[in-house]
Amino acid sequence: MPDSADERSSRDIFQEAAAETAAREAETGTSESPESASTGEEALPFEESVPEGPDTRRITDIQTQKKDDARVSVFVDGEFAFGCHQDVAAKHGLHQGQTLTPEMQQEVEVDEEIVRAKQRAFKYLAHKPRTETEVRRKLRGLDLGRRVIDRVIERLYELDYLDDEQYARDYTHNRFSNKGYGPIRIERELTERGIDRHLAERTVARFFEEASELDAAREQARKRWPRVAGEQDVRKQKRKLLGYLQRRGFTPDVVYRVVDEFVDP
Repeated sequence: MPDSADERSSRDIFQEAAAETAAREAETGTSESPESASTGEEALPFEESVPEGPDTRRITDIQTQKKDDARVSVFVDGEFAFGCHQDVAAKHGLHQGQTLTPEMQQEVEVDEEIVRAKQRAFKYLAHKPRTETEVRRKLRGLDLGRRVIDRVIERLYELDYLDDEQYARDYTHNRFSNKGYGPIRIERELTERGIDRHLAERTVARFFEEASELDAAREQARKRWPRVAGEQDVRKQKRKLLGYLQRRGFTPDVVYRVVDEFVDP
């Protein structure tokens, strides 16, 4: 691609300075360049910041998008090339007249994908807390690459939008308080939502060190009993109440003890 007028002017200036230096060296016998004389450093040869090649293009215009003023449209060689968030454009220093290589454009597009993925993640998390696994699953559904997803997840942790340990504690408390579920069911639901099995077990165990599983099972049996008491067969009463308490997630020892308390032998 032909050099611009500014670039030719720069070369001319450099060449003129070099010629003057050579003339001075011939007269004085010194070999110090103008640059090294003023800075004390060895002068560097003229070099373009971005070498131009057959695939190199130039940004000819950047316009704020009408429908979303947080985004810009980038025109290359007079034609629309791509759109991106203003933050991405600022990060890469995009400006009119800038040389743009395919590699530079690819980096811009990756950062743009990360910005859009974060926006989708924020929207997904706005409704209620989520686990890391749930967010990853959501982003994979948008056909995002692993590199992009990892960058987004890392940023969400930095902003405290993700915290699996806190999620497990809150979920355990809520499911016990609002639903009366026992430890087995709560552990299963936590792992289904992507919480590490060991973390789920540890969180639930700590919670039930203070909360009474037996009292919770008795309360659930009391609420269920009117629907069971109508059975004339005692064995059916036991079977129905036992199955109900098991589905609520109480441990076997607690289930059998409560059933024996409610159903006459």
